Amino acid sequence: MLRSLILLVSLAAVGLSLAILAAGPGTRFGLWEYSIGLQIIRVAALPVLIAAGLSAVAFIISLIAVREVALMAILAAVMAGAAGYVPIKMKTLFEANPIIHDITTDFANPPPIIMGASFARQNPADYVGDEKAPGGDATIAEAQREAFPDIAPLLLDGSVDANAENARNVIEAMGMVILSDASSEDGQLIEATYTSAWFGFIDDFVVRLQPIGLKTRIDVRSKSRVGMSDLGANARRVQAFFEKLEEQTN
Repeated sequence: MLRSLILLVSLAAVGLSLAILAAGPGTRFGLWEYSIGLQIIRVAALPVLIAAGLSAVAFIISLIAVREVALMAILAAVMAGAAGYVPIKMKTLFEANPIIHDITTDFANPPPIIMGASFARQNPADYVGDEKAPGGDATIAEAQREAFPDIAPLLLDGSVDANAENARNVIEAMGMVILSDASSEDGQLIEATYTSAWFGFIDDFVVRLQPIGLKTRIDVRSKSRVGMSDLGANARRVQAFFEKLEEQTN
């Protein structure tokens, strides 16, 4: 009886863990919409944490009474604990970031999404910084300024061509794919995309380089194609890009 109970608890913990693990790939490979994948995580969040705790207790009991199932119990506890960390981390990021999904270094004239506009997307390619951000009275632009005051245009020594080459190297090193790379009236414009590993979310990433005397002004825009909140991912990507680009020029 005790052995069967421990096995049942362990199997439940493993099953809930696999449900959370599958939420992303199921979305990525078109088995369900991303909203369903997120709902799976939300629904399984509390049960998997409970299952992790019960599996840990089952492990302790099994060491005393039913040693042959101890390994399964501890593996289930570890697996469920790791899976339970996912919704906790997502909730923490959601609460720590504004509900926006479009980050730019130039609010008046953001780098345009041109090539990326032709792909399937829920969020329009246009910048709508004057619209209200969900969950407050601030506009999208104001919410970004408040949350990420360090995100601003970068001014680097050297020509547009030299800095563009460094930008391409950084974009590729960050796992992004370049869609377009061309000169325009606004300067050199590089469009790329980033695809998240788990859910397969696609974000547009645009770098605009303009000559300012002997220097180059670099503006960046990063926008999610779907979803209301990016959990701060676009801002972190812009920050990481600038850090790596400055390292390239030093």
